[in-house]
Amino acid sequence: MTRPPHASVRTLLAAVALLISVAVGGCRRPPENQPTVVFIVLDNVRSDRLSACGYQRPTSPYLADLCAEPTSRCSCNAQAPSSWTLPSHASFFTGTEVPEHGAGFGGQGGGNVRLGPGTHARPLDARLPTLAETFAEAGYETIAVSANPLVSPASGLTRGFAVVEHARDFGKLYGARFVQKLEETLAASSREQPLFLFLNIADAHRPWFEIPSSVDWLPPRSYLSFKQKPGRSNPERKRFVTGQMPPEEAAELLAHLNDVYDFAIHRADQTLRGVLRVLRDGGWLADEPGFRVVITSDHGEHLGEHGLMGHAGPYLFEELTRVPLVVLSNSPGRELPRQLSALVSYDLLQGGQPRRRPLRATAFASDTWPLWYGPEIGGQPAAAVWNGNRKTVSHDGQISCFDLQADPGETTPLACEDDSSVAEIEALLQTLQSVASGEELDPAMLELLESLGYL
Repeated sequence: MTRPPHASVRTLLAAVALLISVAVGGCRRPPENQPTVVFIVLDNVRSDRLSACGYQRPTSPYLADLCAEPTSRCSCNAQAPSSWTLPSHASFFTGTEVPEHGAGFGGQGGGNVRLGPGTHARPLDARLPTLAETFAEAGYETIAVSANPLVSPASGLTRGFAVVEHARDFGKLYGARFVQKLEETLAASSREQPLFLFLNIADAHRPWFEIPSSVDWLPPRSYLSFKQKPGRSNPERKRFVTGQMPPEEAAELLAHLNDVYDFAIHRADQTLRGVLRVLRDGGWLADEPGFRVVITSDHGEHLGEHGLMGHAGPYLFEELTRVPLVVLSNSPGRELPRQLSALVSYDLLQGGQPRRRPLRATAFASDTWPLWYGPEIGGQPAAAVWNGNRKTVSHDGQISCFDLQADPGETTPLACEDDSSVAEIEALLQTLQSVASGEELDPAMLELLESLGYL
């Protein structure tokens, strides 16, 4: 018999995470001239499809302009903490990794909540303090505007925000509608308190809008959504993932998907432009030193690579984990490391320097992917560890190693010669399984977790 979801290892890790969060940020109070602090998540945006990161199509001209500003700091080599919205945002808002906060484990029952049709998952543990709560306690007005419906009270992610505006469905608060909603929300602010603002810009997320003929760098394309019924995969995507789609049809589908995704990133880039215009024109980013804006992404998207489409499954290929990280201010700061965890957003938002956080990502096993695509796909948890260009990762129960410099597409696995990385992967996988089931970890595993920096 499994234990309740709040028992055993999850309780232990949550308690440790709470102490870490308090130590890092919970006791901090801003200076007298309290600055505006803005956290922007460009949902579903992978680094390698940004022209700001060297992509050949002009997908992100505004982001490139931001990175050219003298006081900005930009990285195209941040690693997201997980593979989908809930666990990654839970990490961003608490400064903890997925095995510590436990949010995002899927399935009905066990304290999991309904987040949408056919989607049930464990919400963020209420015992963990969030960034919004920390800023609220420090006297900030806390506002969240999210185009992603999963960033909502049901998931626990909006705890601590005094004002929450979130879309009811994807696609309903994109582009100009998002910018307008932000303007309306800020217009209702009293301006008697400093502002902590969170924004989720989801234009790059499915559904992907049509490409009009006026776009000169892409062919016209129709709207693409991969609609599906609760509990069922989209039949078109299922045929591709399971290898049942003829090559000619697959090639056309991938061309369509890649084009609308690139256009969607461009839309997100222009929405970002509108957002920062509103903040600058409204005086929220004042001339005096102090304001800070941190921009990153929660995950990327599989666009046919590795025979996969979409995200949210337990896969941690670079297409899903490598995301941008941008810091804007009006005073220079220390350069960002060449490689870093996107979790440093938590530190930067509180005015500190990025902590030396381990480069690793984790994802709970999916409760839906095996039902959609077959029992061998997505039914095991995933973990990845980076050591320079060397990446050790476990997918579907198989640990593989890659040299990302020689093999950026992760197509040719190498022999895993680093026993410490393999041991770390095994520890992470066992911890994910224990957190999901509520079972106790044995003393040897607790000792290993301590050596890895979890306890």
